[in-house]
Amino acid sequence: MLKIKFFVKLRRMKNPLNSIFSWILIILGLCLVSFLVWGVNHPAEFAINSEKATESSSAFSSKEPVNILFLGVPGDGSRGALLTDSIFLAHLNFNQKKILIISFPRDLWVQVPHGSQNEKINALYSLSNKNTTSFIKATSYNLIQGKIEAITGLKINYVIIFDLQGFGKVVDALGGINIFLDKEMIDPQLTNPHDTSEIFDLSAGWHYLDGATAIKFIRTRYAPSGDFYRMDNQHIIIAALREKINQLSNVWNLMTWFKIWQSISNHYIANLDFNTLWELFNLFKNVKSNQI
Repeated sequence: MLKIKFFVKLRRMKNPLNSIFSWILIILGLCLVSFLVWGVNHPAEFAINSEKATESSSAFSSKEPVNILFLGVPGDGSRGALLTDSIFLAHLNFNQKKILIISFPRDLWVQVPHGSQNEKINALYSLSNKNTTSFIKATSYNLIQGKIEAITGLKINYVIIFDLQGFGKVVDALGGINIFLDKEMIDPQLTNPHDTSEIFDLSAGWHYLDGATAIKFIRTRYAPSGDFYRMDNQHIIIAALREKINQLSNVWNLMTWFKIWQSISNHYIANLDFNTLWELFNLFKNVKSNQI
């Protein structure tokens, strides 16, 4: 628990929470788009769900806080396909319209629930899905959900899991992203995605990243700070992605949104229905950075 508190404190000092919240809204928004597209293909069922959403009282009328666990994995074709490289919990407070975000280092050692051995926390999702290596079939997350609940004392209401292949496809669908590096990045343990004979090396300054390069960027952690370095890189990518999404929302390019949905349709798992997604998105889309 002390490690978690220290990690959260460090994250706040570097002020990445607005970027993480942007990623939450991006994920919720893309899931919402997928439901809307599903509605086009299933008009009868969609009409019933939409009517219920209009007529029924809010699913959150009790104003009890809601906790959403977000997990990011490498996905099919990658080594450690179901290891959670990204783990963060969003605590949504409806009364205060505030959000608390807790990031968990993937290398945190924990005791496996109902077992005697210790494992890194990022292995729990994989252990819950021993009988498959396919991401879309890996629908069990009880071990990591239970462990996060035990660490925080919070009940997790919803879980959203996404893989890096889908993330890369979203970057490509947006036409790539631009990032700025304060100093050179060199990771001898990774290779250039476009030339596997070269190590991954980015000079200081501005860079354009396509999906494959963006995935490499957020996975690198060859630095003394290790996992914290990886998290910092993820925040840089999220900020750049948020910028592209903001540009897209200004012109509301429906074809691009549809292209994005096609990119992620087999790359995320969520236990939220349309009504829940719609309410969460609208309740918190205007939350300011000082409320996070």
